[in-house]
Amino acid sequence: METRKLVEKAKGILMKSMRITEEEAFKRIQKQSMNKRISMRAVAEAVILAYNINQV
Repeated sequence: METRKLVEKAKGILMKSMRITEEEAFKRIQKQSMNKRISMRAVAEAVILAYNINQV
């Protein structure tokens, strides 16, 4: 998947699970990316993976 699509999917997961706005979800992904010094794609993939694991 493209990075943008992964970030969009991760934002959706955060918005739904944390009941936050799209802007806040994006900021959280961006902040984690900067704090951990990893790409936004990696943060998005981690959010998606964690969500999928919790759905099992």
